[in-house]
Amino acid sequence: MVPHARVIETELAGRLSDDNRHRLERVLRLREGDSFVITDGLGHETTAVLGKSGTYHAPTWETPGREPEIETTLFAAISKGERLEWLIEKAVEMGVVRIVPLIAERCVVKNPGDGKVERWRKVAATAMLQCGGCILPEISAPMKLTQLAKPGQDTLPLLLHEESLSVSLHALPQNRDYKKIWLASGPEGGFSDSEVDFFVNSGWQAVWLGKRLFKTDTAPTIALANLLARSWGA
Repeated sequence: MVPHARVIETELAGRLSDDNRHRLERVLRLREGDSFVITDGLGHETTAVLGKSGTYHAPTWETPGREPEIETTLFAAISKGERLEWLIEKAVEMGVVRIVPLIAERCVVKNPGDGKVERWRKVAATAMLQCGGCILPEISAPMKLTQLAKPGQDTLPLLLHEESLSVSLHALPQNRDYKKIWLASGPEGGFSDSEVDFFVNSGWQAVWLGKRLFKTDTAPTIALANLLARSWGA
């Protein structure tokens, strides 16, 4: 098996998509009879054998158990440049299953466009493959805060806030009464007072990371590392 020969096939029809066939046969130079890892993007994978004309044989599917126990969604305000791409990559590596780009009052970029969203989805898929994940993360279309649903009873909703009046993230109880984590992170300059009020009134718990001020991609990365470390069952 060629190292890093991993692909996502959601159809599982016994024939590779054009992109995956190109990657395996043209880029990685696999030939008939060579093996590679294939995942369905839903938590399962297997070592498949390449056949003729882009076909493959996939034996017994397995659940490798490389995903966190708690389902985590990141609500990240859209930032300028490539900061959000970097954040998506790191969030996926840590096991986040859904990322919702937020349009906040202080966002410099208000309308990233369909091309940018598609780019984010490709970044997420590549990160999943590289880190050995088997669940293809969902990258939703950008949303305004008013479009967000209220968190359910099984969800721990956390709002990153820069003021010490908030609860320290490190002081949160280690219980497992919740099955999901929602984490919201603001743009450059943070969420406005009215946006913070919106979150709090919707049941979100404001938390802070300490006295330092972190960049838009750094703060959620620190928080996710802290939260997801608790949910790997280690």
